[in-house]
Amino acid sequence: MAALHVLVLLLVFGGGGGGARGDDVSALLEFKKGISDRRRDPVLGSWSRPDAPEAGAGGGACPARWRGVVCDGGAVVAVALDGLGLAGELKVGTLAGMRGLQNLSLAGNAFSGRLPPAIGYLSSLRHLDLSGNRFYGPIPGRLADLSGLVHLNLSYNNFTSGFPTDGIRELQNLRRIDLRRNSFWGNVSDLLAELRNAEHIDLSDNQFTGAVDLELASLSSIGNTARYMNLSHNRLAGGFFRSDTVGAFKNLEVLDLSNTGIAGMVPKLDSWFSLSVFRVAGNGLFGMMPETLLHNSMRLLEVDLSRNGFSDQCQL
Repeated sequence: MAALHVLVLLLVFGGGGGGARGDDVSALLEFKKGISDRRRDPVLGSWSRPDAPEAGAGGGACPARWRGVVCDGGAVVAVALDGLGLAGELKVGTLAGMRGLQNLSLAGNAFSGRLPPAIGYLSSLRHLDLSGNRFYGPIPGRLADLSGLVHLNLSYNNFTSGFPTDGIRELQNLRRIDLRRNSFWGNVSDLLAELRNAEHIDLSDNQFTGAVDLELASLSSIGNTARYMNLSHNRLAGGFFRSDTVGAFKNLEVLDLSNTGIAGMVPKLDSWFSLSVFRVAGNGLFGMMPETLLHNSMRLLEVDLSRNGFSDQCQL
């Protein structure tokens, strides 16, 4: 299954590192040294310097037989070691010379420590998944140097810092961001304004503040791209999205604002034809329930309005 996951990522993100390549074998062997309890699992037993390196189409040496390693054109393009119980502190700097590395996925392990600024040297990365580990501390500003990043998953860790909003605007290619189950803080409206092309946004179970009733002028192109937005279990204030802002999110399919602290009335949701999940439970919303939620034209599969102050009447 893990091999299939790596293959899918390679097909999605394409191959070909391009440009001059360093010694990927040496880089990975140095990276391996940072894994403190690798003897618990034989997965990295295959990671040893070969007597005769395999040559790829590009003429470079690439350890194609190493578990979790995907090669293309003689360069390593993916390292995926998900769910193997590995631990230690990441020696990300050792991978800096791997110019073809597009996917680094270490989800579901027990890596700990702070995320080093050297993460910014992995300039070819398009997919970074460090979810389900024990990382803590702040997010380095050098994360903004990963300008080609498409997928960022830092969920289920112990990060405790403000999320670098200024840097996120540099990640123009970012389509998916998952920060759930950490202790990030910061103004959620500032962050949303910088996520210009994101389709999947999960900021749930953090300590973000601010409001979602931001003005239309404050929104970027995210209104056209966002399909999934989960801001639940944060410390927001203010009201629901403004009427004109609602109209900007034309492709939204899932919206979860449960237990965020928002209050006020919900405007008409006439333009949300793609909406399938709508959760606003545990807030201070009141007034008439949006009649649009009962329209056959919507594809709603789940609605949760519980623990609010809605009346039994519908908003016509």
